[in-house]
Parts: sequence; C-alpha cells; structure tokens
Amino acid sequence: MEANQDLRSFIGVLESMGEIKKVAGADWNLEIGGLTELFSEKRGPALLFDQVKGYPAGYRILTNIFRTEKRLALTLGLDTNLRGIDLLNAWRFKLRSFEPVPVTPVEGGPLFENTMTEKEIDLTRFPAPLWHELDGGRYIGTGCCVVTKDPESGHINVGTYRCMVQGKDRITVKMDKGKHGRIAQDKYHQAGKACPVVISLGQDPWLFMASTSPLSLDASEYEFAGWLRGAPIQVVPGPLTGLPIPATAEIVLEGEIPPYGPDKLPKEGPFGEWPGYYTNTTVGEVAIMEVQRVYYRNNPILVGVPPLKPPNQYLPIPMAAATLWDQLEKAGIPEVKGVWGFVYGPVGPFSVIAIRQRYAGHAKQTALVACGAKAGVTGGKFVVVLDDDVDITDPQDVIWAMATRCNVREGVDIVKGVLTTPVEPAVHPSARGSRGNTMDRVLIDACRPYQWLDEFPPVNSFSKEYKQQLEKKWTL
Repeated sequence: MEANQDLRSFIGVLESMGEIKKVAGADWNLEIGGLTELFSEKRGPALLFDQVKGYPAGYRILTNIFRTEKRLALTLGLDTNLRGIDLLNAWRFKLRSFEPVPVTPVEGGPLFENTMTEKEIDLTRFPAPLWHELDGGRYIGTGCCVVTKDPESGHINVGTYRCMVQGKDRITVKMDKGKHGRIAQDKYHQAGKACPVVISLGQDPWLFMASTSPLSLDASEYEFAGWLRGAPIQVVPGPLTGLPIPATAEIVLEGEIPPYGPDKLPKEGPFGEWPGYYTNTTVGEVAIMEVQRVYYRNNPILVGVPPLKPPNQYLPIPMAAATLWDQLEKAGIPEVKGVWGFVYGPVGPFSVIAIRQRYAGHAKQTALVACGAKAGVTGGKFVVVLDDDVDITDPQDVIWAMATRCNVREGVDIVKGVLTTPVEPAVHPSARGSRGNTMDRVLIDACRPYQWLDEFPPVNSFSKEYKQQLEKKWTL
C-alpha cells in the first residue's frame, strides 16, 4: 500500500511547508464554516479541525486545501512559484500531455480499519458541519467523490455532488441533469432498478481534483487522478456494489439510490452555492441514498469544500478558464493572450479574454465564440474582450479598460436565451423548469477600436519593463 500518496501524507507535506493550521475545539454548528470562510478570505493556510465540539478527538475535518496558488500548484505538480495567468497557462499546457494511468486493484486497505453495517450505521457519528447560516441541514458531502457505473457501457464515473444528511443511514445526493452520475442513475431508474453508489467523504487531493474536472464522458477520473499524482490510484472492489473504492480513502459510504417517486423524496436545501447565494429548497426532486455500509479509518478525516461567496472561492485561479482558452484557439481565434474569470465556479459568469488585435472584428468574433463554446455556455453571463496590455486578473484594470475603451453603441451586444447553470440566481422562480433554464449573454468589446488603433490616446503609465528596472535598481 502506497501510504505516501494518501490524504495524510499530503497533510504532512503541507505541515512541512507551513501551509496548514490545526484548530482544536471548534463547533460543527456554523463555527467551522465561519472559520473556513474567514481564513479563505485571507488566503490563509489549510485548516485541520480536531476535537470538534461533541465529537471524540481524532474525528477531523480538513478545509481550504487548495485556497492558495502555492497549494494548488503543489497538487497539480507545477512550479509552486507560479501565480495568476502564468499558473493557469502552465496548467493548460500540462493538461495537453494527459495520458491515462490505469488503477491498481488491491485487496483491502486502511479504509477498512472500521466498518458499520445495518443497524450500526449512524452518519451523525461524523462531524458534518452546518456550513452556512441558512443551510437546510448538515452537508457531509462537499469535498466528496461520488462513484457510479453506467449500466449500459460499464463506464465508471467519479463526480462531486453535494450530500445532505437525512437520517442515520440516508443522505440526499444532488446530481443535476446532464451530469455523468445523473445519466447513470437515470438509466437504472428507467429500468426500475436502484443505482449502486459509493461516496468517499475524504480522499487524496488528486482524486478530488479529478472528480471536479470537466472530463469527457468516456474519460476516467481515476486514471486522470493517477496521472495528476504520478502514480496509479489504488482501488478495492466494494463488498456490496463491486464499485471501485479508493483504498486509502478516509470515510466511504456504500449503498444504493432507489427509484423513489417524488412523494418519497425528502426536503433538500437550501444550501449556500458557488454564485454566492442560497439555492431554493426542493422537495421531491433530489435522489436519496440508502447507506448500507460505512467504512472508515482510525481517526478519520472528512474533507470539506463548502461553496463560499465570490471572490472567496476554494480555488485561487479560475481553472475552467483554461478550457475556454483552449476552445477559443481550437475554434481558430488567433492571438489569445489570456483568459480569466470572476465569480467563477464550474463555469465563469464573468469571463475576461485578452487578445492582440489582428483585424477588424477580431474582438467581436472572440466574444461570440466564447459565448457559444462549451466551457463558457453554461453560466457565462458576461464576456469581456480586452487588449493584451490589460491585466485581466485585476478587476480594477479590467474596469478601467471597459470604462475608457468601450464604445457602448458599437461594443455591447446581447445574445438571448442561452443555457445557464441551475443555480443562476437571476432566473425568476416562475421561469425555472425541469428541462433547464436560459439566460441572456452580454458581450462587451472593450478593446481599442481597431479601425483607428494608431490614433487612440496612449496610456499614461510607465512600461512594465521600465518599472521592473527601477525595482531592481532601487531594491523596491
């Protein structure tokens, strides 16, 4: 067993780097969520909570794992000195070299140090926090990995979906339509069968990163995670479901999601989601898992990745922007110098693109392609295109360029009725439907007008190169 590549060894690396803080005695009821938010706002260390109020010592919670660029780069296997666009671009180029690393089947593992079966099962034995003040319950699954199997193709999927405790042996698993896990679940239910499922509530960071990555339907998150960490993920077949379980996971639930009708499904939510708002409470919509086995290590660690109000997100860079950047280039858009996003989650509702203009209409073409690209279509409400002299990672610089270079009459367009995220807060409740929601897009050309580019007023600022010379000379 390669114990040097589990969550605990990663925590050891963070400790050696001074990138983790241990907190003793915090309350699961809001306090852990509040401290997570506060330290995340400050881009502080990862937090390891122990001696949680009302729970035995050793039942721990880890949060803010990826909040700094240094910790994210460590997880991605990149230079930990990289920042901003440079880190995003390095990840984009590394991603192009992806080669699947098959899993290594093993027998047993530290996960099976403890087992709960049947009447022993009690999910309240784990300190699932109440993450936000208005949450409808305790969410044990935020930094989790949900494992399902397509009953037709046999393909294994690992996804991250929020999981709310509904009883000692029941949790709701919110897999939205179109998600790979939901597709598999629906196939079982359409055949009148329960969907086998395994949920890891604490695992190595590479598997979580794979679980949240926008991979193709035929890609394997386990093989992606193995590539990320540079070694195969070790898996053991679930005793009940046969589904592959990460052998070094901290806590794993095994069971099934029955094809219950709406009248048997409980209330789920509200929950503070990634756009910074509470999503609506639902009744009769979110599937419920019946937990039949619980496996956990001695002194288990629950991984928490609660959504926080932007720009306070669990990742320090908008990684989805790397995918949009690639898709722009594949669509033939030349001279794309950077892509960034604000208020970002799985997608970026506010995408910013830097180009070096080469022809009339270049900026407008870029905005239109970004609006329709797969990486930008779900939730990309605003698309802003800027010249490459603008620091697109700095909101102040972006606003300055928009305010001074955009000719509103010529530079602003609206595209109506584009698919949007289910948690888009600006969709009126009466317009929300089970078949998806739409939202208009605002496209903003904030580049200097190409037709009279040479006549546009020069910027009143020293060049970046000259300022670097001054900093070096005067040791600033």
